[in-house]
Amino acid sequence: MEGLERARAIKVEIENNISVLQPQDKKTSKRRFVQEDPENQLIKTLRTDQHKTWNEIAEYLNKERRNVGEAADFTDVAVYSRFVRNTPPIAATVGEIGFDPKDYMHLRYPNQNMYGDKTGMISKAGKKRVKNYDNATELKANMRQQVTPDEHGDLETAEKTEQLMDAVAKVERNFWILVADEMERATTRLYQPDELASRYHAI
Repeated sequence: MEGLERARAIKVEIENNISVLQPQDKKTSKRRFVQEDPENQLIKTLRTDQHKTWNEIAEYLNKERRNVGEAADFTDVAVYSRFVRNTPPIAATVGEIGFDPKDYMHLRYPNQNMYGDKTGMISKAGKKRVKNYDNATELKANMRQQVTPDEHGDLETAEKTEQLMDAVAKVERNFWILVADEMERATTRLYQPDELASRYHAI
């Protein structure tokens, strides 16, 4: 049941972010980018650096909200959802190469065993990663190079504009196929896209 609650929380956050394709002047949300949200940044720090539980993080955030007169409505499920959805772009912003939220989903403590593991092996969560993007020479050959700000102007050309629209349309058409790919990576099982869509809307 706990897993289903987390799934529903993630669904709510996805639907709240659906405005990504709306024209900028028609968006009503005043929310900042997820990587700029102090609470999202704090959730990442408390989980990855301090190894707090979801409940401990929720209690801490609720205390901070009460101190400034805001609604203290964080739950462990809401914290988990925010962590899974928002920490990858936060890590990318600071150049934290190789960050994977899955490494921190089931942190272990001295008096706990990993699921199905009675050997007392040490978790690899929290292992050091390459954080200096500019000096990550060992990965440079395999890294995509982003277009520089000076080169963004070519998006104004008719050719690039048409290619952008084609790209957006292709992603829209293949949305559930992409979801099926992500599910295969997570579960090693390839589900039919229409079945995934059906289950999503049933939650």
